[in-house]
Amino acid sequence: MGQTNAVILARVSSKAQEDEGYSLDSQVKLLTGYCQTKGFKVVKVFKIAETASKQQSRKVFTEMLHYISKNDIYHLAVEKTDRFTRNMRDAVAIDDWLEQDEDRRLHAVKENLLVHKNAKSDVKFMWNIHLSVAKKYTDNLREEAMKGWAEKLAQGWLPAPPPPGYVTVTRGGKRIHIIDKATAGIMRKVFRIYLEPNHSVLTITEFMRDNGIVTRKGRPHSKSYVHKMLSNPFYIGINRFDGKDYPGAQEPLISKELFNAVQKKLHNKQPMLRARHNPVLKNMIRCQNCGATVTWERHKERYYGACQRKDVACKGLKFLREDRAEELVMETLQKLVCPSQEIIAWTSKAIRAESQNNAQYYEQSAALINSKLSRIELMDETLYDDKLAGDITKERYEAKHDQLMAEKASLIDQLNKLEGQQQSDFEGGLTVLELSQKAAEIYASKVPEQKRVIITELFEKLVSNGDALSVTYTKFTNAIAKKTAETVQFLEGQKMANRTFEKALATSVSEGNSELINQLRPIWQG
Repeated sequence: MGQTNAVILARVSSKAQEDEGYSLDSQVKLLTGYCQTKGFKVVKVFKIAETASKQQSRKVFTEMLHYISKNDIYHLAVEKTDRFTRNMRDAVAIDDWLEQDEDRRLHAVKENLLVHKNAKSDVKFMWNIHLSVAKKYTDNLREEAMKGWAEKLAQGWLPAPPPPGYVTVTRGGKRIHIIDKATAGIMRKVFRIYLEPNHSVLTITEFMRDNGIVTRKGRPHSKSYVHKMLSNPFYIGINRFDGKDYPGAQEPLISKELFNAVQKKLHNKQPMLRARHNPVLKNMIRCQNCGATVTWERHKERYYGACQRKDVACKGLKFLREDRAEELVMETLQKLVCPSQEIIAWTSKAIRAESQNNAQYYEQSAALINSKLSRIELMDETLYDDKLAGDITKERYEAKHDQLMAEKASLIDQLNKLEGQQQSDFEGGLTVLELSQKAAEIYASKVPEQKRVIITELFEKLVSNGDALSVTYTKFTNAIAKKTAETVQFLEGQKMANRTFEKALATSVSEGNSELINQLRPIWQG
């Protein structure tokens, strides 16, 4: 009775085949009808859809082979050989299955082939011919695909889905990759925050998940994928394909400087023993003499820091106490706090207003650059058509194409800098301004990782010379410190104590008198 059991395998390799009548349902219907006429009982149907990847197809075939071997299935029905397999590895596996029992049968219905262990040589000969034809079809598809890939890469486009931050669109009959406005801001932030001391590939993976950057199936990206993504030069206009790099036509999402900084952190990490302690200023301070990073040791409930003393100039220097270094950090943070938060609010509002005014300038400039980019793309397409038509030589085409691609890369770089400048001048400026006013208050209550973020955002560098520490603001933070100092000086000139200024100012504002604020505004303009 078991010798009448049959399994059906249906496969569609492309959308075109499905449109031409080779759909999975039509195959199953044909094969089910065939089995009924032969008196077979169909116990299981395996399907391989046109959307299945190579790995998915292989998985289904392996499951099918395991099933027919384990359950003593004697009949395997397929529409025809190329619906069954197009590689010799699978054919050998089926031959092995047939050779193990002379009652097993492979039915290639449309080819009228019945293959089994004792089949006549003519039947096996035709089976091998069909296999060879199917294999040649696959090899030819790959050759044509590789030609298409090579041509697409030559035109500056990646023949694969883009990474997060980009989306695929069709323009002029071509599928190209453009920046995805819905996710671009998040992805730029991904690269920026990865450089912060408290972030790693794992925390970035979690950050992407929490901000909705997921796979096409809605699943969170894996840590290994995020590591590859951070290493992907696609984000700076380079297409990496099959181990080689090609000039890309896509608009870079981040600057080369940011990308290179990420690579340095990503690939130059030194193996470390698991830290028993977590000093606040680890990896934050460099030695003034040798430039090495200050490392920390714990003695009697305190951390002491020093470089490795490999340089002669460093020998004999005193150790830096962490608690005293933090005192200096907090004193430096305090110098950023303006005695009038009303002035800070007015400055924030002014920055936002300036940002809105500059948005129109940015849009006009970006539109002009994009217009030039469209013109170059059209010229390159026309040039390619001329090459195909034989109107210009291959050498002439390559020379003009390279020239156009160089112009395109320059324009894309201008567009990227324009956008990056707008973001850094306004979005980053507002963030730093707001942080500078509350950092001194919140610093002491934060955990070491959070303290390191504050230091990274507001300070350019921390340098030690033995037990002495010097702190340098970033360019923007330094401007805040200067304006705060000028504000304090102005108020002292008005013979008003800092500690009472807020109360006096609040009273004058509530009474409708903003004279003091108006006098302070010139300090914070520009």
